[in-house]
Amino acid sequence: MKIFLHLILLACTFFISSCATVTPTTENDNHILIYGASGRIGGVLTKEALQRDYQVTGVSRSPEKLAEKFPQIEVVKGDILDRENVRKLLSSYKTVLVSVGGKPTSSDATEYIAYKAAVSLIEVLEQMGTEGPRVIFVGNVFTLNTASGELLLDRASEHHNYPMFKGHQLALEAFRESRNVSWSIASPPNGFRLKDRTEKVRFGTDTVLLDAEGKPATISLEDYAYGIFEEIIAENFLSQRFTLAR
Repeated sequence: MKIFLHLILLACTFFISSCATVTPTTENDNHILIYGASGRIGGVLTKEALQRDYQVTGVSRSPEKLAEKFPQIEVVKGDILDRENVRKLLSSYKTVLVSVGGKPTSSDATEYIAYKAAVSLIEVLEQMGTEGPRVIFVGNVFTLNTASGELLLDRASEHHNYPMFKGHQLALEAFRESRNVSWSIASPPNGFRLKDRTEKVRFGTDTVLLDAEGKPATISLEDYAYGIFEEIIAENFLSQRFTLAR
């Protein structure tokens, strides 16, 4: 009798296990690729990723310097303008963060690195189609609108960094015109004037967020990074731009 009951239990166990639904995962579910990890914003994004236990791969044209700054991440040599290199890297990740910039070297906004990087990424991502990762691109405050609907960029035509601001606007327009690309642009607010990681973040879309006094709100770099990773989880702004402030 005992042997009979034992055989029944074994049969039931086999039936349950054979019918169970197993959700497949890939080895890169918790991996993230970061362009510009050695920069000011990219460095904070990298720290936030590590704090959340992501496995980080940083891309740099000078991998030795990045490896020295973040010895706990994987570092690969790469150039975001090298389409073939970008294609090889993107194929292994579900999420890619891009923080590229610097001072403009030309008055021609199409020569600014943010725009050229956007064009490079879009070309590769359109070819990858549904196999491509989600890209979150660090944007610029001057691509936002005022409460009255005026583009901030239009107020900055005489600014010495205008080619940079315009380059970010062109990048935003390029992403909006792209097809079959999973993208988001995270436009920061009016500077990173606050400090610390408070996890108190508000989100918006195309209009500058205001503080309690009706003035343009701001944020810390740490909360900006925190908000981006919250958006990676929530996926509230797929294929659109968002902004955030404390």
